[in-house]
Amino acid sequence: MKKEPLISVIVPIYNVDKYLDKCVESIVNQTYKNLEIILVDDGSPDKSPKMCDDWAKKDNRIKVIHKKNGGVCTARNEGLDKAKGEWISFVDADDYIEPTYAEDMLNKAVETSSKYVCCGYNKIYQNNVESINADGTEKTLDRKEYLISLLNVQTSYGFVHMKLIQKDVLRGIRFNESLVVGEDALFNIELTKNLDKAVIYNKPLYNYRINLDSVVRRYDDNYVNKYTVSMETMTKYINSNYKNDETVKLNLSNYIVYHLMLICVNYCYNPKNNNKYASLKEVCKMGIYKNAIKNSNYDNLSLSRKVTLFTIKSKLYFLTALICKIRQSQIRK
Repeated sequence: MKKEPLISVIVPIYNVDKYLDKCVESIVNQTYKNLEIILVDDGSPDKSPKMCDDWAKKDNRIKVIHKKNGGVCTARNEGLDKAKGEWISFVDADDYIEPTYAEDMLNKAVETSSKYVCCGYNKIYQNNVESINADGTEKTLDRKEYLISLLNVQTSYGFVHMKLIQKDVLRGIRFNESLVVGEDALFNIELTKNLDKAVIYNKPLYNYRINLDSVVRRYDDNYVNKYTVSMETMTKYINSNYKNDETVKLNLSNYIVYHLMLICVNYCYNPKNNNKYASLKEVCKMGIYKNAIKNSNYDNLSLSRKVTLFTIKSKLYFLTALICKIRQSQIRK
């Protein structure tokens, strides 16, 4: 009888003692049992390190790595370097997975002869749950189709979690440790060079918590710089590998503009920003965003984002500001 393949589940951990038990419990209790569970304590100052060690005493499939704090990319890379599984999956420590996550994902990979499967998820905010990519359908994308889908942020494919990836696909690929945001999308885009196809399995097997204190939403004086470094890194990669592909370059512009809109809402119009309107105008005039605004189109955007982009393209910043204020009030409710 052929032995079931080993799946390595990598969990980067920092300041999540409030959610960690639920996360690890959801992995330990998977219907698929041949797991290697790698808990990477990224120098967490809370109770998480001890909780990891306590879990390792309960289940011999759990391996704990304690390391100096270096950020989520260093933690994931450490997990990748230690992983022994034929398949890799990432779970964030404040999230949790459905009991059949590993079994369903592996079965789908085998059924479709795919080395990469992406599932749907439930987005959880306080007591509200919204299912994303969860209509039960399935599709197969070739390398370029999937690359373009990754650049379309609204597909939600850019997350590194919600994936089951054959280890061979990750040869030579690691998370860029210079990035604080956008590292997931770049990682996925880089590994497409080792893919023939990706299977999109629209079953909500992952539960993703929305956190107002996440890097995306938390106010930070260095917020714009973090995003700019990420956008410049992505641009450099795309220009180096897809220099003559106008479709990919158009979708890169759309990708950058989407993140510009995140900056406008979460930084420029964050309640803690005392120069909201001035910072909005300033960021829209920065070179990388200015070029993306010029070269982008309205494809693959929701109606509200199409309207926002129109106000930015038209330099109707007072309307952009109004939209950002409304969006911030919705976020903070």
